[in-house]
Amino acid sequence: MHKRRRVVVSMAVGAGVLALAAPTSVRAYRVWAEEQRRLRFEDFMQQPGEDAPPQLKADVEEELFEDGDYHEEEIDDAFARWMAHKAQWGIPTKQDSDTLLAEARAEAARWPDRMPRAPGQKSLAQSANAWVNLGPTDAFFQFNGTRYTQVDSGRLTNIAVDPRNQNVAYVSTSGGGVWKTFDLFSPDPTWHPLTETLGNLAVGDMDMDPRNPDTLYLGLGDFVDLVGGQVVKTTNGGASWEAPVSLSGTYPVGSGGLTVRPLRIRALKVDPNAPNIILVGTEAGLYRSTDSGASFQLLDLPNVGTQTPDTVWTIAYTGQVGGVSRWALSGTAYASPTAAAPTASTAVQGDIWVSTDAGLTWSSRMAANALPDNNTTSGATLPDISRVALAAGTPPADPSHTVLFALTGRRTSTLAGGGIWRSTDAGNTWQDVSGDGKGEGSPRNPTFASSSARCISVNVHGAQAYYNATIAVDPGDNNRVILGGTYCGLRTINGMDGQPTWELVSHWLPTSTTNATTDEGVLPYVHADWHVTQVLRTPTGYMVMVGSDGGLFTSTDVFSPGKINQETVHWRFPNRGLVTHLMYNVASGDPATGNPFVAFAGLQDNGTRMRDSAGSSTTFNQVIGGDGIGVAASRVGEDSMYWGSVQNSSTRWCDPDTAGNNGCNLGVGNVWRTLAPPIGAAAGGCAGDGVTFLTKVRAINTGNKPAAIQGTTFGVFRLVGTPSGTDVRQWQHLGACITSNQVRALGVSATVDGLYGVAASGGRFRIMSDCTLDTPAAQCTWTQTNLMAVDVNGNGTIETNEVPTFTSSVDFPPNHTGITPGDMFVGASVAPAGTLLPGVGRVFLTRNRGSTWQNITGDLPDVPVQVVRFDPSDDTNQTLFAGTDLGVYRTTNQGATWERYGVGLPLVRVMDMYIGRTGGLLRIATFGRGMWEIYPSATAERGVAGNGDFDRNGQLDFVDLLATASRLGTTLATASKPYYDWNQDLVGTQNAVDEQDLSQLVTRYGGRP
Repeated sequence: MHKRRRVVVSMAVGAGVLALAAPTSVRAYRVWAEEQRRLRFEDFMQQPGEDAPPQLKADVEEELFEDGDYHEEEIDDAFARWMAHKAQWGIPTKQDSDTLLAEARAEAARWPDRMPRAPGQKSLAQSANAWVNLGPTDAFFQFNGTRYTQVDSGRLTNIAVDPRNQNVAYVSTSGGGVWKTFDLFSPDPTWHPLTETLGNLAVGDMDMDPRNPDTLYLGLGDFVDLVGGQVVKTTNGGASWEAPVSLSGTYPVGSGGLTVRPLRIRALKVDPNAPNIILVGTEAGLYRSTDSGASFQLLDLPNVGTQTPDTVWTIAYTGQVGGVSRWALSGTAYASPTAAAPTASTAVQGDIWVSTDAGLTWSSRMAANALPDNNTTSGATLPDISRVALAAGTPPADPSHTVLFALTGRRTSTLAGGGIWRSTDAGNTWQDVSGDGKGEGSPRNPTFASSSARCISVNVHGAQAYYNATIAVDPGDNNRVILGGTYCGLRTINGMDGQPTWELVSHWLPTSTTNATTDEGVLPYVHADWHVTQVLRTPTGYMVMVGSDGGLFTSTDVFSPGKINQETVHWRFPNRGLVTHLMYNVASGDPATGNPFVAFAGLQDNGTRMRDSAGSSTTFNQVIGGDGIGVAASRVGEDSMYWGSVQNSSTRWCDPDTAGNNGCNLGVGNVWRTLAPPIGAAAGGCAGDGVTFLTKVRAINTGNKPAAIQGTTFGVFRLVGTPSGTDVRQWQHLGACITSNQVRALGVSATVDGLYGVAASGGRFRIMSDCTLDTPAAQCTWTQTNLMAVDVNGNGTIETNEVPTFTSSVDFPPNHTGITPGDMFVGASVAPAGTLLPGVGRVFLTRNRGSTWQNITGDLPDVPVQVVRFDPSDDTNQTLFAGTDLGVYRTTNQGATWERYGVGLPLVRVMDMYIGRTGGLLRIATFGRGMWEIYPSATAERGVAGNGDFDRNGQLDFVDLLATASRLGTTLATASKPYYDWNQDLVGTQNAVDEQDLSQLVTRYGGRP
């Protein structure tokens, strides 16, 4: 371990000299990097920059990479995410999915003036009642153990290119719907969303009619996150969509036996020789349409043993004879829609089927001993193959000789890769071409064995073979194949040799010292977790397209022979403007405290991203890697604190008052520090407690210092500074352990110090109102509520379907006049549709600390409510906002009626919501369409009910004068910032801030509002 050095660096900047002096070389590098970002955005934060002073470069590498806490990268966990979603939202049902789409169509018809503009229509002019998308659309850098310059978007599921004009292309995503570009080959294509009002933006797969490229089919339902089970169609390039067709069937086919209703569509293909035939592969069988998607029939896939539906992974076209198409597909034996993701003990045997009659009938190939186990001498079939990804080359005149490649995953052991296989007879027989005959060959250029890269064999799945597997063959050359898994991509340029040579062509952590380094240099970047690959033949050659958890990546030289490194193989990332991130939570600054620009969020496999003050308002840098989940920003007086988290409660904090906000935004070194809450009784926590994947963090903005609370499985902890004010943070375990239920969501009062709530499993809540920041944690107590339920049938007993057990949110009213704090609060439910009796509801209010509940769901659409918040500016407690699976709704009469709020927000799941203390700013996190904001007080028809207290500190002071003076002349029609704010409208009869209001405020200056 080398000693750290103090450095002083001088470097030329423009015509002058910038002197950098700091106590550590990391500090010097940070200042240098900030100047570089200002001067040259495109080259910002190369790690380290090529023109960084050599000694500084060496010191930075030494400091950043010698310390394990700095160097350790965060890796997402797809299986844990799957299980966490079920625990949070319940087991999804087909009725829930069908209801979501029906409610979406009804809401689009009910609120036509609130819907986003259709594709091709003029965009909405920015106005006070319009939602503004904050992105992320761009990034200067990403940090995950080390820093690199890339731009990612959300998870892609497929890519379709118009054969008439290859600049026209579509991408489908797992939560952001379908997007279209008219300039695919430009450095930064412009993307347009096409499915904003569909209601379900989780697209499992997509395909284009090759004869009529304006016709596309979408299969709704991502294979691991949001569900669906329907097919929708457009015939005009996405300008409009036909009604969804829901898939279902019985098995054995025609017997009236087992009814299956799939939720997740994994593969969809249009027959190129008969476009009226559509094949759809799901987790519950293969479906076929012969009427252009108007209806679908479940097909029989033969297997060994009990005849049940098989789950389909991929479908590959292998040619035609007499105009009748031939196909190959892969899948596994059937597992119920409620089954867990596969583990070593539960994964089921895979199979490959082929069809020679346009997909009407199929025959099994794996069951016919087609894949020999080269690990033995018995000639038995490989026994532990589960998921298989297939890709076909261009079919020859004789389709019985079509070449297929298969990327396989193992069923047992670590769920790792099972090797790469090749067929030269359309899938009838197979040969292991992994390189060693055992499915475990090594690439020609493995990463260094000492690295954590794990790309040292052709098993590029890691231990997630069930989650990320994709392969493609160059349609112009069967020798050229590209595939990907978790960390890396592989290619071969001699795929038809007896044993092809496989070579790494990308890595998810492109650093200069570890992970992505091979003997040939450092591998270029492609985001982890590959899900789709295609090779597009162009007039000038080819373009390889990859869709991963980080969006779209393209290359035009990935098959070039020779060494492979960042200088010889280049990947482009045309993700700018593709706002498809799966956000879990949102943290925000507040106009009332002077930091409204601060905004950050936790994103699925795209880390924790913070808005960059040096860039546009939609530029967000990744400051923590992995799955970003819980986030919070607390500001009390002039003191601030930020929190971010990684899946499974790895909590980080950053102090912007000591590092500077840009320091927190750099995501480097010890700026974001790890401090996990104590888990287990021995550590001072709860017996049997555990970390949670969906980490819950809420900011505390009351009291005398910034703080936050965080939930574990059975406990709630508070993170505050030491009383001395030193730069130390410590966890406090609040109250008794919540052992009879599990923590689902947290609530914090915006006005009462020490008032917290827990939305727990089992339909119960817990309230704490005696826990100020100065109260010893041991003296804080929880009160458990009765079941959040309504005896709808009136039989005097609370039935199971009268309890919305999957609680999702809790919040407290701003005004407690005549109310004991903690007695009144609101809770929400995400119970799947069809599980509750009509009238049970999804939003409930209690006025007696949860002894009894009032259903205030009103006329909200019948979809889950993820978050509910009181409007802190309404002292009558009548105004609430609800974030639902179809957007944001508002009530101004405590739930008697609700209306869709704002203009232009897609019909998308709203996961989290932040409301400024004046009610003048509302920000939301969506699961698939990024972050949005709106300014409620700019259009609130409040008359002249304001009291002038802009920052809600109970004192009329200079901040209030400044807020009022800056808004002179604003009205409800004001369409630019600063918008009209009703609270600064003190007197008069018109909705306007004028000289009379300022004079009145000056008269009251120094007093109470």
